[in-house]
Amino acid sequence: MNNKKLDLVYKICCGIYIVFLLYALYINWMGKYFTVTLCSCFLPFIAPTIVKILKVKLPEEFYIMNIVFVFMASLWGSCLGGYSLPYFDKIVHTFCGVIFAELFYLLYKYFLREDKRKGLMFLFINGLNMATAVSWEFYEFCLLYFLNYDAIRNVTGVYDTITDMMVATFGGVLLSLYLIHFDQSKENHFFVSLERKTYLMNKRIQHN
Repeated sequence: MNNKKLDLVYKICCGIYIVFLLYALYINWMGKYFTVTLCSCFLPFIAPTIVKILKVKLPEEFYIMNIVFVFMASLWGSCLGGYSLPYFDKIVHTFCGVIFAELFYLLYKYFLREDKRKGLMFLFINGLNMATAVSWEFYEFCLLYFLNYDAIRNVTGVYDTITDMMVATFGGVLLSLYLIHFDQSKENHFFVSLERKTYLMNKRIQHN
């Protein structure tokens, strides 16, 4: 997909996000989920801001994944009742595991580009992914404790927390197996290709 098409897809995703955000603000105005909805105004900017601070260049695919993930996890899930749908929560956490596994793959390749130890790559990606899953559960607990938003479904809290971490780990393991298999391939498989594009973009910056 060329840059113009990616740019169009990104703008469409942002447009959809804004429309649903305005709707969420309207139906949640000064209600129980108003504070959570306000948070959804800022969440899409967190990852791009971190990237800018670190002076890292990322392909547009990452920004598309960012807006889609925040839409699912925060706007639709927390503000518009998405988490009441069967398995919606597990889909979000699986998707989260895939995204963070890819990010940790980028980090691994940055420091150990020529390393071919598949076991080390697997442990690196999944160790950090599991730590991220735990951190996300801490975040959901803080939503309950400080904002009185029951993201962890307090009635079945332990079950929900454990299964969330399990599916996030499952998503990360699946992607890491994919990455390990195609890491040395000359073909541009999607998630491997993203890393290569990221490397080349940042290599040009360093040379300049």
